[in-house]
Amino acid sequence: MVTENGILNDLRRRWLDLEMPQAELAQRCGVSVSTLKRVLGGEATASFSTVSAIARALGVQVGLDESENVAEMRYQQARDKARTIVAMVQGTSALEGQALDQSDIELMEQRTIAELLSGPAGRLWGR
Repeated sequence: MVTENGILNDLRRRWLDLEMPQAELAQRCGVSVSTLKRVLGGEATASFSTVSAIARALGVQVGLDESENVAEMRYQQARDKARTIVAMVQGTSALEGQALDQSDIELMEQRTIAELLSGPAGRLWGR
């Protein structure tokens, strides 16, 4: 369900700019006038297909804007997870009186990152 008001606000502004009657817009996108009023008024959540239909009827497209690179997101996830894993190992080692040097910790993190990125996705994203 689409609840992001930014998208709906943009569609509402577009509709107002076009000065299209609600009945016409409802007919063009295949929804009832009451549904259209609730969705554009922010009073109801809408399915993606409904929002897409409204957008098409207003002559715009709803799409994805990749704000982050896929490889960078995977690396960030691997780094965060590697730091957590290495911190647990470091904590256990410290309790046993075998704490690691910072350079060893960084090396473990880099190796863990490489293993996470080269292994199955479940290991990278799983908890």
